[in-house]
Amino acid sequence: MPKIFKQNKFALCGANILIIAIWVALSSVVVNLFIGDNAPFYIYKIGSLIKFLPPIWVTWFLWIKRGGLKK
Repeated sequence: MPKIFKQNKFALCGANILIIAIWVALSSVVVNLFIGDNAPFYIYKIGSLIKFLPPIWVTWFLWIKRGGLKK
């Protein structure tokens, strides 16, 4: 992890929010390109998993695994 994130928790939080916003925007566009209007309901659920599961993992990794809340 870069040194600025170890010293400045606001930078880490800002980077986390920025990563999540970019991911949700890009994944929304890509999922909407592939899902048609007549798709079964489970396709929409898979699209939601693709959209929201990676940001949850990134948050877990940055704050819990890497020790972002320590100090």
